[in-house]
Amino acid sequence: MTDLTRIPGIGKNMAQHLIAAGYPDIASLKGQNPDEVYGKDCLAQGVAVDRCALYCYRLAVHYADHGGALPAGKQNWWDWKD
Repeated sequence: MTDLTRIPGIGKNMAQHLIAAGYPDIASLKGQNPDEVYGKDCLAQGVAVDRCALYCYRLAVHYADHGGALPAGKQNWWDWKD
């Protein structure tokens, strides 16, 4: 199983999206560009994935890059919108 579901906002479904896009665990997200993660997800799914996924990936990459720490006021995926 993957540790991706430890990331706030990443449940089983989003974890499967990340795995299909080539990100099997938290460590694989370190140093990644969330826009590129989103693009790979869209390619893996064969459709334009809802942009809410991009917001999840912004949170997830920050989480991976900062040892699980999230900034105050950015604890939820919707806090990472444009």
